[in-house]
Amino acid sequence: MKSNPQNIDDFLFDDEYNEFVREPSKKNTNKWEGYFDANPETKTEAANARKIIKGLLSLKDKAADHEINEFHLHQKFEETWGKYKSSKSKSTFLKASKLVWRSIAAAAVIVFAVTFYSLLHNSILKNKAPEYFEVYVPAAKQSQLTLPDGTKVWVNSDTKISYSTQFNSKERNVHLAGEAFFEVSKNEKLPFKVFANKAEIKVFGTKFNVKSYPGDEKVETVLVDGKVELSRTDSEKSGSVEMQPGDKAIFNLKTNKVTFTRKDIDADVAWKDGKVIFRNVELAEVCKTLSRRFSAEIVLSDDAGRLLTHPFTFTIENEPLPLVLDYLCKAAPLMYKTEYIDLDGEKGVELIRYTISSK
Repeated sequence: MKSNPQNIDDFLFDDEYNEFVREPSKKNTNKWEGYFDANPETKTEAANARKIIKGLLSLKDKAADHEINEFHLHQKFEETWGKYKSSKSKSTFLKASKLVWRSIAAAAVIVFAVTFYSLLHNSILKNKAPEYFEVYVPAAKQSQLTLPDGTKVWVNSDTKISYSTQFNSKERNVHLAGEAFFEVSKNEKLPFKVFANKAEIKVFGTKFNVKSYPGDEKVETVLVDGKVELSRTDSEKSGSVEMQPGDKAIFNLKTNKVTFTRKDIDADVAWKDGKVIFRNVELAEVCKTLSRRFSAEIVLSDDAGRLLTHPFTFTIENEPLPLVLDYLCKAAPLMYKTEYIDLDGEKGVELIRYTISSK
C-alpha cells in the first residue's frame, strides 16, 4: 500500500483505491481487506468514496462514444454530488471526478471536469468568475466534441480544452493546450477565438487546425477554409497577420516572427482521420509525436545527437510502435532497445521505455 487514506477525500484521490473500485481483483481485494482490518475506522469513509466513484463511472454517455454533451455531464455531476456528498467541498468532488474519468475510457476517452475560479477578494466584491468546463484527452486517444454553439472540435492526444459558462452568450473563447481541429459555426456578433500558449486565433466561421503543446516554442495554425487572424496575446504592439485557405502559419514565440508555407497542409490535419503523416520531419519531433500517439516513453540517447535533425518521411495508421521504430532504424543509422520497467514491485510491468541511439 503506497498511501494511508483516512477520510473520504483521501480515498477519492487514491489511484489504487480507484482501481480497486473499478476493477476488483483477488489481489487488490485482499490488499484492501487487509488495510480495513488494520484500520477499521476508515471503512465508512471508504464506503462513501466508493459510492461517489461508482456514481461517476455510471455517467459515461452511452449515446455517443465519440461525442460527449458537456452540459449533460455537468448536470449528472450535480446530481451525484447532491446524492452522495452534500456536506463536502464541491471542488474536491469535481477534482476527484477528473481522476475517475481519466480511467473509464473506451475508444474515445475524455476527461471532463468543472473547476471554479474566484475573483480576487471575492468576499468583498461579491462577484464570481464564470465556471469553466475542461475537456482532456489523454495520450494514445483522440476524441470529438460539439461546443454549445454547434462548433465541432476534433481533439488530439494529450490535449486539454477549456471554455467558460459564458461561452456563446458573452463570448466564444476556447483555451487550448495541445492540438485540435475546429469546424466553427458562424456567428458574426460573437467571433470565435482560440488562445494557445501566447497566441490568439480569431475566426468567424472556418475550418482550421491549431497545434501548441505545453513547452513548445511555437504555435502552428493551418487554415483549411475561411479566414483567421493570428496575433500575440502578451504584446499589444505585435499586431496581427491574416491567413488565407491553404496557409500554414508557424508563430515562433521566441523571435515573435510568423513564417508561412502552403505545402501539403493535408498532412497537418490527417491525424483527425486516424493517420499521422510525416513530411521531412526531424527525428526529435517525430519521437514527440509518437510518444503522444502511443502513450509511450521514447528516449533519445546522447549519442543520437547528430541525428536529431535527420528528416523522415512516412505515414502511419494502424501500425504498432515497434514496427514504426523498426522503420526508423532502417531509414537511418539508428537502433533502439526496449526496457520493461516494474515501478512498484507489485503489479508487474507498468512501463515500457524505448531508447533510440546511433548505430
